[in-house]
Amino acid sequence: MAWTATEGSHMFREWPKSVMGHGQATAILPAGYAGLGADTVKVALYGNTGTPTENATLAHSGYNASGSQWVTANELTDTDGSSDWVAGGIALGTKTLTVGTDYFQFDAADTTHSNTATITAAYGCLVYDDTITAGTGGVADLGVTFHYFGGSQSVTAGTFSVIWHADGLFRITV
Repeated sequence: MAWTATEGSHMFREWPKSVMGHGQATAILPAGYAGLGADTVKVALYGNTGTPTENATLAHSGYNASGSQWVTANELTDTDGSSDWVAGGIALGTKTLTVGTDYFQFDAADTTHSNTATITAAYGCLVYDDTITAGTGGVADLGVTFHYFGGSQSVTAGTFSVIWHADGLFRITV
């Protein structure tokens, strides 16, 4: 084998598939984790409290993790008593994992709940794996991604929807 400028630097395509539960030994995966396609992955809404960062420590990236901004005290729920968008969020539906020629993508159906929700000043959401019970660092409900809505979003006695990007919840180019 010879290195050339043509090959450049790339990630092995098998690496993201492995860490997301495709072929990796369960002994090194977080407890309860079977892969994003198999696990219950939820969406929890948040207001404008805290500053999300992709550089959060493992211990601070989980839903309701101690010291995290993703605690239930900062979470938004349906305020009209109908329990349409509850604490802990709602599960993603129709999840898909796609491996393309040069990418790996995780997507889901747009997340919509009921037509009677009252939610005020939602600025974004946390997507987390609700099946994970512990693991490296002992983090349950490990955060996968967070998404900013572009400003305050509200609904009164209506349908609140999170519309996912055409490239999915995340897309890794390899």
